[in-house]
Amino acid sequence: MGGSSSSAGSASMDCKAPSASGSLFTRLPCALSETGLYAADMVTLQPGVHPFKPNFALWSDGADKKRWVSLPQGSKIDTSDIDYWSFPTGTKLWKEFSRDGVRVETRLIAKQASGTWYAVAYHWRADQKDADAVPNGVMNASGTPHDIPNNDQCLTCHSQLPDKALGFSAIQLSHDRSDPSNTLEWTLDALVEENLLTNPPVAPFTVPGTDAQRDLFGYLHANCGTCHNPKGTQNTQTGLDMWLKVADMSKPITESSVYKGLYNVDIAWMDAAIPLATKRIAPGSLMNSAVYQRFITKGQDWSMPPLATEIVDPAGKKLLEDWISGS
Repeated sequence: MGGSSSSAGSASMDCKAPSASGSLFTRLPCALSETGLYAADMVTLQPGVHPFKPNFALWSDGADKKRWVSLPQGSKIDTSDIDYWSFPTGTKLWKEFSRDGVRVETRLIAKQASGTWYAVAYHWRADQKDADAVPNGVMNASGTPHDIPNNDQCLTCHSQLPDKALGFSAIQLSHDRSDPSNTLEWTLDALVEENLLTNPPVAPFTVPGTDAQRDLFGYLHANCGTCHNPKGTQNTQTGLDMWLKVADMSKPITESSVYKGLYNVDIAWMDAAIPLATKRIAPGSLMNSAVYQRFITKGQDWSMPPLATEIVDPAGKKLLEDWISGS
């Protein structure tokens, strides 16, 4: 994750065309204040903007995150395929990253009439009064270890799902409100109640199994499945699938497509890279578990995830170790 350095002050002048800060540009507004997220105080949400919280979080090197979504008035999300939602034109999703309580960046992805999604990250100014589009990214933004991705990197992660929104889906929203008093927060139940889904489910979904299994497979779903899923190009290379399906929620986790595709399964091909593990998950062997070895190793071509993190998530590491060891 990262990109060419760009100063916040120049972003408003160069975000619409390639510039000295880099070759990428954006068609989205050059300032976060123009995107419809915040009122003039840059704290109060605009009408129609709703917070949401995924059931299973994407690891981002310990950064604190907040997320919001807005749908065009009168529209609905097409949920005829409950595993892969299709969003109406004009949908916007924002994700804010903070370090030590200070906002560093806010990302926006917005669906266009053509069906294309535009994406860009905004770097918060030192005075926190606005944030400027930085389509070429920023390394170590605001003097923190946090790297803001460039536009190409944003779309690399988002491009593996048919419609590009991440973390806003049936399984990810199947939970109670994180703050019961905040009626603006959208969960699956709230979307059903507000008649915003074309094919509403009769009830939320629960990942089956023990708490440890739920945490592990939810973690894989959020951190790996957005790329490794049957609809993504990554799947055509290896067949690796870590995307939970609603159909799997009604049976034991050991019968799920994710479990069956990982546990004691030979890797699809050898790329001659280290590690030379031969199993995706080898029961009882961390060394021979390719998914684990790629997860705990950073800085290699075969490291996973390839973007958006430079630090191994200790919680995710323990979940994998406990599963492999049979704990």
